[in-house]
Formats: sequence, C-alpha cells, structure tokens
Amino acid sequence: MVRPRNVNRHTAPMEIPDWEQEEFGSRTQIKKAAQAVTDLGEQLAQMTDNEIKKLQLPDELQQAVLMLKNMDKGPAIKRQKAFVGKLLRKHEEWIVDIKDKLMEQEIKAKQQNAHFHRLEQWRDRLLDGGDEALEEFMQQFSHADRQQLRQWIRNAIKERDAEQPPKSARLLFKYLRSLEW
Repeated sequence: MVRPRNVNRHTAPMEIPDWEQEEFGSRTQIKKAAQAVTDLGEQLAQMTDNEIKKLQLPDELQQAVLMLKNMDKGPAIKRQKAFVGKLLRKHEEWIVDIKDKLMEQEIKAKQQNAHFHRLEQWRDRLLDGGDEALEEFMQQFSHADRQQLRQWIRNAIKERDAEQPPKSARLLFKYLRSLEW
C-alpha cells in the first residue's frame, strides 16, 4: 500500500458550527467561549434547588443541573459538567435567557441589600441621634408609631450600655423593615 507523501492527517479542517465561525476568529476563542458556557452551567449547579426552579429552565437542562448539583466527588462530575455545557451550547437561546434572569436576580439582590443598608443606617441614627433623629424620621414616616419607637430606642440604648444582647435594636430594625418605603 502506497501512502501519499506530504499529507498530514492532523491538518484536516475542523468542522466548526456556523455560529462559532461568525463570532470567533480563532480556535482559542472558541474554546474560551465553550468554557464560559460550561462555567455558566457550574454557576447554576451552585445555586439552591429553589433558585434553580425559579429560573424556570427547560426540563432537560434543569434535570441535568440538579443531577450535577447532587453528585459527589469523582470523574462523573466532569462528564456531567461537559454534558450541561453541551446542552447550553446546543440551545444558544437558553444561554441568553438564563443570563438575563441571573442579571435580574443580581439587580434585585443589590436593591434589597441597599434597602437593608438604609434601614440599618436609620436604626443607628435613631439610637445615636436622640430626639432630633426621631423627629427627622417622623417627618419622613408620619405613619410610624412614635411611642413604640421611643420605647425600643430607650430599651436598645440600655441594652447596649449594659452590654446585653441587642433584642430591642432587632425589634426596632424589624419594625423599620415593616414600614412602607
């Protein structure tokens, strides 16, 4: 049998999907994009079961992610991660939808965090600012119960000075959280 000379079997062109050819210029970029999709799958697997269900993923993907999440250490995890990545690459529209939902969740979490931070600042101002801070608070939130606020503030200051657990400060924070902002 005669083999043709100067033919390298490793230089045969790789078959690359059309969407990858359009977006990426090199195989390295393709690999990085594929790894990013696999990383997205891993990020999904790190979420709680309820968070995964709230994303309303397609059934096939949700089952694969939940399976990955519940796996113990071992070589099967690598295969399952690759499978999740393959599912995501196969259905590109899922990736966009998932990223949008994750972005919405992140924005909501930041807003909630900022809201709690403002509440903590108000609680601290009420505890440290005396009657001036209470008056300012009552101007902004006229529907608040002034008498109850005074009692919690007074008790929280006593607890702080006696180095006791901050039961009243927690109650004050809970009340501030219950007010309509």
